[in-house]
Amino acid sequence: MTERRGRGRPKHTQTDTGAAIADAALERFAARGYEAVSLREIAEAAKVDVALIAYRFGGKIGLWRAIVTRAGKDLHAALDAAAAEAEGRPALARLDHAMRAFVSHLLARPEVPRLLLRDLTIDGERSQWLLGEMSQPLHRHFFALAQAAAADCSTPPLHPQFAVANFIYGAASAVARRERLTVLVDSIADDAQFRAALEATLIDAVLYHG
Repeated sequence: MTERRGRGRPKHTQTDTGAAIADAALERFAARGYEAVSLREIAEAAKVDVALIAYRFGGKIGLWRAIVTRAGKDLHAALDAAAAEAEGRPALARLDHAMRAFVSHLLARPEVPRLLLRDLTIDGERSQWLLGEMSQPLHRHFFALAQAAAADCSTPPLHPQFAVANFIYGAASAVARRERLTVLVDSIADDAQFRAALEATLIDAVLYHG
């Protein structure tokens, strides 16, 4: 039976509903971890029936995979946009621009680094999914830029793959643990101070003083 639509405000589309579910799940999985979050509380936050989540995403693990995949795509879209902005610049400048774009994305979406780090050390299905959907593509992206930049240097950097991995996880860890860091470190309380310290430590010190 076809549902009639009454007058007034249009109903939410399936896309709207799916986005509401994914947003609610991302916030909770990132904050408290996969095991601590129930589908029922996600459904309540998204204002949908819990059975809809199972139908749309295939259950809790399917929902978790979907939000990790979406977070990865959003992140790489931001990096692709940064690459387009820096097209034609020297290799080191392209790497610098990409690193700052990565930091900007993490600062704008702090739930993403929390999601990235929370299950990464667990030896299991979720850890492998995070590696495949987020960590490895990120590493390939930045390592290609680092290789191009190194080719322009008279003295190539040592352990460039390790340096790339350290940048990715260092930035993610700093943003995910920002509240703790502001207790331990003076003068990084506001957004501008925190970003400046992050870039000085993880970008400037590596690219220009390494």
